[in-house]
Amino acid sequence: MPDIETEAPAIFRGMLRDVVACSDYAEVCQLLGLVPAGPDVDEIEHYQSHVRIEEFLPVAAEALSHADVAATVLYRLTRMGECEEEGDERSQAMFHFVTRTACTAVIAHLLHKGILEIGDES
Repeated sequence: MPDIETEAPAIFRGMLRDVVACSDYAEVCQLLGLVPAGPDVDEIEHYQSHVRIEEFLPVAAEALSHADVAATVLYRLTRMGECEEEGDERSQAMFHFVTRTACTAVIAHLLHKGILEIGDES
């Protein structure tokens, strides 16, 4: 388990890198009020993000299909007792986007740290 006080900022930046397009990263950091890393650290973090996403690709289809199921479960849980309304498609799409994004970032980080390993199904 990460030492939240020392590792949280780096984990946050790494996950942000993994979910925001490279071309938008600096602007998003500015909008969030984050102090940007220096050029050398920025280059390393950018590279590491690409490595993490590459490591995630072999399990992406399976992970994202499970994320979609989780999104549907969470969406329905948050809507219990409410009538279905017109325009719910946008809310459902947001649940799917957020869940897929979170699953991708978490799994990519855990794979990269060696906490998770891709097993042989044979």
